[in-house]
Amino acid sequence: MKLNVPVTKDGYLPDKYSKYSKIKKDGQPVISFPIEIADIPQTANYLALSLIDYDAVPRTGFPFIHWLAANLPVKNIDEDFSSVFDGPQGMNTWASRFYDEDDEYVTSHYAGPMPPDKPHRYTLSVYALKHAMNIKDKFYYNDFRDELVNNVVDKAKLYIRARA
Repeated sequence: MKLNVPVTKDGYLPDKYSKYSKIKKDGQPVISFPIEIADIPQTANYLALSLIDYDAVPRTGFPFIHWLAANLPVKNIDEDFSSVFDGPQGMNTWASRFYDEDDEYVTSHYAGPMPPDKPHRYTLSVYALKHAMNIKDKFYYNDFRDELVNNVVDKAKLYIRARA
């Protein structure tokens, strides 16, 4: 599989999907970016995705999860998909005890990049799945990873930069 997302001429995620978005909920960018997915195997029946900021580790001590979604249709992901998808989406790091975020929408949908100190590189992973994940809305990353075992037909990663 191959992934493509829109980037600026400087190679960054456009502002509308990140820190400088004009559309935010409780201070967080909530418009998810579109994802073009090429060469999806014919044996795939669902997709799943994760968006994780490993560059956050020096500041937070752990990777920052921005988006988890499971049981997606086998097709390109449209802009703002997170707000309209009625399938399971997982808890992001804003749900952690280390943050005071209590807006359930923000903690269980796309919460865009907000690099505090310098540009960060975000890892978008998309998985082609044999069958639906046995997972409920507001799941956690460990459950997501467990459900990937023996279920992945193909996977692709894309590194996306967001400006500070």
